[in-house]
Amino acid sequence: MKFIRWIIIICVIAVVVYGASPYFSFWRFMTAVQSRNAAAISSRVDFPAVRASLKRQLVARFAKQDGNQKRWMNLGPTLIDAIIDAYITPEGIAALLSNPETLKNLKTPRDFHFEFGKNENWSKVKYAFFTGPRSFLVNRDGIELRFFFSGSGWKLHDINLGLPERET
Repeated sequence: MKFIRWIIIICVIAVVVYGASPYFSFWRFMTAVQSRNAAAISSRVDFPAVRASLKRQLVARFAKQDGNQKRWMNLGPTLIDAIIDAYITPEGIAALLSNPETLKNLKTPRDFHFEFGKNENWSKVKYAFFTGPRSFLVNRDGIELRFFFSGSGWKLHDINLGLPERET
């Protein structure tokens, strides 16, 4: 009977630790972003997944060209790749999260410029919760950060900036 009690206690502790772990990981991630610690940011981001996520959003935003499809096919992907290359670095992610309006207000990919904003207080999160056993979503002012759990812990897997549709 004593052995079963210990197993139950260990299981309860494991569930509590697992339930708290994404909140702790998010706090460590945002501390790294606010201090612009490139090594700490790198260890907490799945760069290929974030790259694909941001590229998908930018292509959806700018692919609808008003009658100039050939020009888009020639220049659009190159310009979007340049934006992605600038932002999908530890410093770029820190800049993007400190100033998301840079991409939200972008009219054309050529208008892009890389700048840091003020260090926002990320303690004002709208919500943060599990969306599955291995996925966790954090939302603050329309920016959604999705973290996935892998063998190396929770990593940022997706950034949804809530980019508005391009005005034509």
